[in-house]
Order: sequence, then C-alpha cells, then structure tokens
Amino acid sequence: MASQNLTEAQLLKFELMDKGVVLSDDAVAALADLNQNRSLSPHDYASTSGVILNLDDDVWVNAPIELYNPNFVSRTPYVLDFDGGFAVEGAGLASRASFWPQPEYHGSTLNIGPLNHYVVTHGDRARLSPVRSCSMTCTFCNIPYDDPISVYTLKPVDAIVSAAKVALDDPLQPARHMLISGGTPKPKDIPWMQELYATVLEAFPGTQVDLMMVPLPGLFDLPRLASLGLHEVSINIELFNRDRAREYMRNKFNQGLDFYLDFIESATDELGPGRARSMLMVGLESIEDTLAGVRAIAERGGTPVLSPFRPDMSTPLKNEKPPSAEFMRETFERASEIVSEFGVFLGPDCPPCSHNTLNFATGVDGHISYPHDRPVMLGARG
Repeated sequence: MASQNLTEAQLLKFELMDKGVVLSDDAVAALADLNQNRSLSPHDYASTSGVILNLDDDVWVNAPIELYNPNFVSRTPYVLDFDGGFAVEGAGLASRASFWPQPEYHGSTLNIGPLNHYVVTHGDRARLSPVRSCSMTCTFCNIPYDDPISVYTLKPVDAIVSAAKVALDDPLQPARHMLISGGTPKPKDIPWMQELYATVLEAFPGTQVDLMMVPLPGLFDLPRLASLGLHEVSINIELFNRDRAREYMRNKFNQGLDFYLDFIESATDELGPGRARSMLMVGLESIEDTLAGVRAIAERGGTPVLSPFRPDMSTPLKNEKPPSAEFMRETFERASEIVSEFGVFLGPDCPPCSHNTLNFATGVDGHISYPHDRPVMLGARG
C-alpha cells in the first residue's frame, strides 16, 4: 500500500496521541494568563484527558499531558511552547497551535448541582450524560472506576435540559451541537430514556442532536426519533475481535456482533447515508481486526470512527500503552482506502469533534468544512 502524503501537522497528530505533550514554562505562563487559570482539560473521559489544540492545516488533536496521564507522557519529546503564539515541536516535527479554552460554566454550580454532572463541552459539542454510573463494565472505560461506590441513578430530565441551555448559551465557548451519551441504562429504564431523547429533541429543535448508546433491545424507535429531528446515531462496536471483546467488554460481547451490525444497517436505511456511525478502538486488537470492523461498518452504509486507546489512570488498563504513532497511521491510511470503496468516510465530519479520533474531518469529498461556527481559540500565532 502506498503511503499517503500527510502534512507535518497531520503526522504530529499521531505522535501527540501516542506520546503526549509537555508544557514549557512560557506556555504555562501564557495559559495562566489567556485561560484565566481555568483547568486545561475537561479530562472527563479517557479519550478527552488532554489539551485540545488546533494545529496547522486545520488539524485538531487532543494531546495528553502529564497532569492526567503520567503513565505515559512523562518522557515525551514534544513540547508546547509560547513565543508570541503557541507552537508544538519535537523529534523533527513542528506546527503552530492554538489552544481551546473550556467554557465558563465548567466547574460551576447551580440549584441543580454541579453542571458538569449533566453536561460537558468538548470543541463545539456539548455531551449530555443522563445516567450516573453504568449498567455495563468495560475495562478500558473510566466510568465504572472513577466513582466505584456510586449508585446507578437516572438524572432529572428538567436538570439535563437546563444544563444543556447553559452550555448552548455559554458566553465564552457556546456549544453548537449536542450529543446524548454516558452510562448505559438498565433494561427497565428504557421507556425513561426514550422519553428523555424525545424531550431534548423537542426542547432544542434548532440544534443538531446526536445519540450515542448501546443498542439495547427496544431502545431506539428510529422513525419517531427521525420525525423529532435526530441528526445522527452512534452505535459503537469498539472491538471487532471477539476474543478481545470478551476480555475487555463482556457485556457488549454478550450482545453479539451481528446485533450491532444489523442495527447500523437499519439505522442507515431509516435515517439516510452518513447518519449512523460506529467507533472502533485502535490499539487493543490487531490492525487487521480493526480494518475488518471498518469494512463491516462501511459496507452497511455506516460511518466508521477510529478512536485510539488511551490508558486511563483509574482503570485496570492503566499500565498499558497507547498504540504507537506508526500503528495509528497505518490503521488510518488503510482504513481510508477501505471507506473510499464504499463511498463513505472516516468520521466524524465535524473538525473540532475530530480532536480525539484518527481522521482529519475531510468528509467524502476530501475537503474540510465546518458545519457550525468555529470554537473560540487562544494564542494563535499570526
């Protein structure tokens, strides 16, 4: 296979996802000033534990930092520096950079409690979390381990809607679209979750709303959701290799691979091309297994999303390593060839939402476009 002609910034994205970045003293001082001493990262999920940067060529990356990933970032050669603007350099690669500041509401509390219990913004998207804890346990996911004594709870719907309004109206970093995700509900709570979906879709008719959830039997009434304006649905296979799936995510393994693939196909038929996607985790199975998953999703009209494994400090896999930059690049390049056979693309197609995925949001036409207003960024060098 011929290697793609990737730019320096694109190559740097793979390297940063592999090794992370350290902050120079000048960068720390600049961030303290520009970012007004807010936290550098939402760090709510393993895959969002870094700083969000926009590099040259409109490359978005979530770069791990030692504060949240000391298990593998401490020896990185890559440095975020500041000299009239941010730049990342190391190991023969360099790029200008700008920094994504968190919205003002992050870390704040209203009468409903801490807002981040309900909503967190990444890039230009707000993620709503309706369930505390999860009815499933996957050993690569931090949710079951961050708060192991937490009691499974359904959060108040009115509080979720109120928090979403705050995220959309944030004065610094307003969210442009939303994703309802988070812990998996118990089967008995499926009717509650269905009504939550309907309530949010009806409350925000002018905002694109996506759903990301395990396809529990009976959960998704696709015709109803489509009539309410659902934008996309994400059904994450995560691991295609059945042995790895049994080892790392037993609950999802027990549902069966065909169950997921059949749903992706039916969702594509109901919602239309490009509106059903599925994430595959890169690095916990072989490249060949992941590529088999890419093909299975693409041939059913779905959008494959490649998310690199990132070892979270709270999980049993904390001592594992992320996939190497070479591993990620090969997976991306070969996956790009596969999706082109089926006229689909590697998702997501929203550039800021590609910060923690192995793609460059080029879409099926090969070009980058912003479906929403660009997020506010800090420290760009002219």
